[in-house]
Amino acid sequence: MKAISQLGFCLGFALIPIFAAAELDFYRDIYPFLKTNCVSCHNKTTTKAGLNMETPKLMIKGGDNGPSIVPGKSSESLLVEASAHSDFIEMPPSKNKAGARPLNGAELAKLKQWIDEGAKSSTQEAREVVWQALSAEVDPIYSVTMTDDGRYVACGRGNRIFVYDLALRSLVGEVTTSAEDPSAHRALVNSLAFSPGGDRLASGSFREVKIWKKTQAPASTRKADPALAIVAAQSLPNGKQIVAADKNGAVVIIDSASGKVVRTVEKAVSGKVVALSVSPDGTRLALVSSPWNLRIWNLADGEKIAEQGMLDPALEARRKAAAAKDDEVAKKAAADLSVAAAKSQETAMTALGWSADGENILTATADNQIRVWPMPAPGAAFAAPKIVTGAFGVTGFAAAVPGQVVTCGADNKIRIWNLSDGKTIHQFEAAAKCVAVSPDGKLIATGTADGRVLLWDAAEGKQLFDLRGTPQLTAKMADLQKTIDREKLEEAFQKARAAAITARDKALVDLLKKAKDAVVAMNKRLPEAKKAIPPLKEARVAAEKKVADAEAALKTPPEGKTVKMLESELEKAKVALQAAETKENDAVAALAAFKSNITDAQANQKKITETQAANAKDVAAAQAAEAAAKKHETEATAALTAAKKEAAVIGPKPLALAFSADSTQIAASCVDGSIQAWTINTGTPLENAEGTAIESASLVVRADGSFLSVGGNGVQSTTASNARWELEKVLGGEKQPELFADRVETVTFSPDGKVLAAGGGEPSRSGDITLFDVASNGVMSTWKECHADSVISLDFSPDGKRLASGAADKIARIYEVETGKQLNLFEGHTHYVNDVAFRSDGRVLATAGGDGVVNSWDLTIGERKKKIEGWTKEVTSLEFIGATDRIVTSAGDNLVRIVTDAGSQVRAISKLPDFMQAAASTADGKIIVAGGEDSFLRVWNGADGKEIIAFGMQ
Repeated sequence: MKAISQLGFCLGFALIPIFAAAELDFYRDIYPFLKTNCVSCHNKTTTKAGLNMETPKLMIKGGDNGPSIVPGKSSESLLVEASAHSDFIEMPPSKNKAGARPLNGAELAKLKQWIDEGAKSSTQEAREVVWQALSAEVDPIYSVTMTDDGRYVACGRGNRIFVYDLALRSLVGEVTTSAEDPSAHRALVNSLAFSPGGDRLASGSFREVKIWKKTQAPASTRKADPALAIVAAQSLPNGKQIVAADKNGAVVIIDSASGKVVRTVEKAVSGKVVALSVSPDGTRLALVSSPWNLRIWNLADGEKIAEQGMLDPALEARRKAAAAKDDEVAKKAAADLSVAAAKSQETAMTALGWSADGENILTATADNQIRVWPMPAPGAAFAAPKIVTGAFGVTGFAAAVPGQVVTCGADNKIRIWNLSDGKTIHQFEAAAKCVAVSPDGKLIATGTADGRVLLWDAAEGKQLFDLRGTPQLTAKMADLQKTIDREKLEEAFQKARAAAITARDKALVDLLKKAKDAVVAMNKRLPEAKKAIPPLKEARVAAEKKVADAEAALKTPPEGKTVKMLESELEKAKVALQAAETKENDAVAALAAFKSNITDAQANQKKITETQAANAKDVAAAQAAEAAAKKHETEATAALTAAKKEAAVIGPKPLALAFSADSTQIAASCVDGSIQAWTINTGTPLENAEGTAIESASLVVRADGSFLSVGGNGVQSTTASNARWELEKVLGGEKQPELFADRVETVTFSPDGKVLAAGGGEPSRSGDITLFDVASNGVMSTWKECHADSVISLDFSPDGKRLASGAADKIARIYEVETGKQLNLFEGHTHYVNDVAFRSDGRVLATAGGDGVVNSWDLTIGERKKKIEGWTKEVTSLEFIGATDRIVTSAGDNLVRIVTDAGSQVRAISKLPDFMQAAASTADGKIIVAGGEDSFLRVWNGADGKEIIAFGMQ
């Protein structure tokens, strides 16, 4: 029975002879059933009974009980005996954990035949993977990654990748290989990583890595063609074309992409152009020239739809009626009406616009009236307008909700009007020169003459944000805050370092005192030791003389003494001499010991003194480093304060405002030609596209998400378009099957973005790491079998010189990137090392374990700093928050926790679904995101742990 326990085969069943004419092939005929029922227990990693059954050579070599097979002799092979369930060996054991089953008769017969044929090996052919579509219900989030600036976050759901804009709290889109196929990979997305700057996104799946490159049309500016002599211009709502009027009264339609004229309408106006406005659907153009003349043009064919030459059609009708009567009263009335008509013609236009449905044209004039002109049918005359009174000095219209219009004016009031009855629905105080309303009518934006852009709740008239600052300043402030955090970390380290050295110095003081005391004590006793030697030497010499005299007497016995007496005297003399020699030697040894002890004590004293001097230098260096860090922190704090003041400064005067189509952004076209854009939900600056100075402007949002500003002089500026990521390169896959043995469990970019590291390996056999050159996508180096099981996690050190890895073999390692040399090995987990992360100073490594533990490792001494507990299930991910000692973690126990690397808990976000698989944080810790098995990507406020939004599967 002992043989059974030592062998431990996972085989078995009854022997059924099968005879085959063709010689069997190991990998084709034998290995499949051995792999299913044996190799799980007898492999390179799990070598039970010392037996590895992965190749014929290893089976012949055998294990603890010798060879498992004897080529050509199946009857003598222990493997066959075990598989036949003999009285002594019965494998696999019942209820085995590997799920192995006994071999059936056909399999056992094949095994015997193959052994009898010589147990030959063969060439293993690559197994073709038969792909099947993943079920739509398979959509867990296993991976989450965030750009360095915290703007974008990507998550993998099943085999799909979704990217979200955290600033706008909206879905950017899916990362796909084609428009027809929404999947990013054919298998599950196991890992994701943004490159520094977010220009690339790497994703790992079964035996492949894909690199997706960010594509985004940049901000741009184009000056108008001077030959066009444009005096007024506006973009069509879709931003594809620009309508402009020149100084000669012609209207030209310009392609906004190329700047080329598409169509020209000669003599579109008579007189000086006062204003123009395009209908909400972009099909018609309203033109006003002085003296008063309103014309409507069809932009598709350049045909005039209608014309109104009198500001007040009713007044003109009365004048004509009076002039038709032949009496003095009528003539006088006609004359008065003519004067009134002429005067009305000179009334200045202050604003021109359209109703939201395009069925009415809106005009505001210096007589403090708004006229609502019903859109006439082609060729028909304008009907008398509806007069809306109570509006003072209207300077802008905004319409989004049918039947309503929003105005701003000289009386510093924002009014929402009902066009059907001309009554005010709501109004509130706001000094504004331009106004915009969100597509849903819930928000109003205003621009003031002094350069302020304000966002209001339309229903309550409550100011939500005073929009200021630029994304450049926001980024600068984020970098400065990170510098402050980093320098604080450095201060704390150097302070602790100086304290530790000082503490050691206290012990040295005691040791030095003991050494000095020892020297003094030994020096006091040294004269006595020296003084004791001469008498002992004399005694020894006298004893030697007595021995010599006794020996001489024995040779010539004196009278009266017998030989026996003389021999006795000689023996006594020798004993006395031996005692004298011993005393002298002891005294000499004691003196030598005193001298040696003094020498040792003096050497120890010198060593301690030298150590104290070195420690003093180290303390001084630590204190100097702490002072330098404090100085840098102070400078960064001052710079941050200045940047905040700069961000609070009122910007250039806004000329036009526009909301994005989804009401997540508000943009302003400013007098300096720039376009400023902010988020609606937080007021955070998003864009600052530069331009050239203009006096008037229109602003629209285009289909690609960019804002287009068109100045009255024809100058156009655009912001950057929406970001998206397109497939750039596939590493591995069907064209490079040799690159990856199995799932790519982790990917990460180096801090400079030049190197991509991918980790994986063959489960239970090996953990591999491959480094790629991002520019060429070529393999830089491959570290095969650097772990005994699959590599699950990777992270580069802040300087990019080291690479940390965590694996299913429960071990974390650190390698030198340039040479692949192992620098550290950390054993502290009892389960998979699910994630690894360097602290921003590179002095601490944190590791997350399947054992429900986070370990922090002090890399300056290569030992564990703290074992952090408190999780009831596996910790699935971790990362340091910015340049701090705080770590955000996800786990399988309904928690996203933030802890320090010293073990204290900062915050726990609880009551979450089981198994949160991945978490990430912005550098300032203000936003935390995490995803897990329920497919929701959740976003929290890092300050209080309150949920901001949860993105579900779409």
